[in-house]
Amino acid sequence: MEDFPIAPPLVIKDTPKPQRLTKLSQARTYVEEALRIGRPQPWREVWHRLKAVTDEEDAIEAVGDLRELLIEEDLLLPSA
Repeated sequence: MEDFPIAPPLVIKDTPKPQRLTKLSQARTYVEEALRIGRPQPWREVWHRLKAVTDEEDAIEAVGDLRELLIEEDLLLPSA
């Protein structure tokens, strides 16, 4: 499930340029890095969801949770 595609991709506000997450593995890495810089508890919950993915349905739900969190924190840009 590491290469499970994220469609549409998540485009995240980042410097120096926006970051595009197109696969589940990229989403996991992004959330792990966010936790290292001290993001709050909801990020840890999403990280656990992303790590626990075993099938397509889990992947879709976990990516949806991440998308909602990014919207809530005003970090999601519209997909191109």
